[in-house]
Amino acid sequence: MAATIAAARETGAAVAAQPVTDTIKETADGKIVLRTVDRSKLWSVQTPQTFRVEVIRRAISAAREKNLILTDDAAACELIGQPVRLVASATPNPKVTVPGDLQFVESLVR
Repeated sequence: MAATIAAARETGAAVAAQPVTDTIKETADGKIVLRTVDRSKLWSVQTPQTFRVEVIRRAISAAREKNLILTDDAAACELIGQPVRLVASATPNPKVTVPGDLQFVESLVR
């Protein structure tokens, strides 16, 4: 997405994202709801994630030094205090994370 590239040029890091529209519940044990999380400040991060080369190299290096396993490269940027710009993305912007996602993506391709 050209907008993430432009934002990363400006700030060093940018990610495509959408505001969360689902109601989010927090739980300690996966069985009982503790609370409802305020979704007004939550964004669902997607791809593309775009970074200046020197920024992402420094961020990944810092994560490796700490033996961290992160779910995305933007989290490595957060680790080093690098601001990450949110760029609103269009829907749908699906990704395949679990096998069940394949059926949805296949339906979009058809």
